[in-house]
Amino acid sequence: MSVTTHYNYQVKHTINYKLFDKIYDVACTYKIELEKLENYNFRIILTRSNFKLNDKKIEAKFEKIAHAYNDALFPIVFDVNEGNFALANYNEISKRLELKDEALQLKHEGPGFDFIREDFLQKVAKDGYAMAEYIYSFGLIKIILLCLGKTENNNNYEFHWQASPLECNLFWKGKKTFDTESNILQYEAEGNHNDQLFQHIKTAANAYQYPDTVTDKESVITTAIEHKTQFRTRQLDLEFSETSIGIRNTYFHYQENFFITAYNKTEDRDE
Repeated sequence: MSVTTHYNYQVKHTINYKLFDKIYDVACTYKIELEKLENYNFRIILTRSNFKLNDKKIEAKFEKIAHAYNDALFPIVFDVNEGNFALANYNEISKRLELKDEALQLKHEGPGFDFIREDFLQKVAKDGYAMAEYIYSFGLIKIILLCLGKTENNNNYEFHWQASPLECNLFWKGKKTFDTESNILQYEAEGNHNDQLFQHIKTAANAYQYPDTVTDKESVITTAIEHKTQFRTRQLDLEFSETSIGIRNTYFHYQENFFITAYNKTEDRDE
């Protein structure tokens, strides 16, 4: 007999930032389902549905096109072995992307569409390595990897995150702890990313034609991550998970949050 367990979660992802005089607030919500297949060592199928931006379905033309390409990636299948994740359905995703690309080309044309299409396919469709790198860059995937990794304590756990407004990567070495009595996983880290991150801020100032001078005297930047996951049992069986990313600088204030909340769990038994 094989058992497939379905874990269903509601996700809320918010980004709030002020970059010079530009203020940006967005919240997206969606549902995900994680299937654990018992007849494999450990295989996870991730599906996504009911995606909304600021409580509404995406209507803007170019945002809708970009979402359509990204949505064709799902479902995503991972094989898990000793905490290592491997993308297991590259061929299936490639076929879906090919069909979606054909459909979108029949429906849209023009430089805006061409830019979105070429940028996405260049990042994702070159080969399996490029596709895996793109999928692993998703904030949701990074959090799932953190939750499903080994639950042992680690004072030098490495965590990477992409700050999308500046198109740059953040990196921390922080403290990961797991309390066996409360079944709570926590991770926290702080850092200074002065040089590289401040160069991205100066580049953004030029792009936005910011009227004031950006001085190196204001180059001090602090970053922090806090994560907490409450497990009901182990592995995929979460009750809730919260992740907070913060960046603070004179010119750039950034806050990003992920909230994952369980709402259903079912099992399929194949005799």
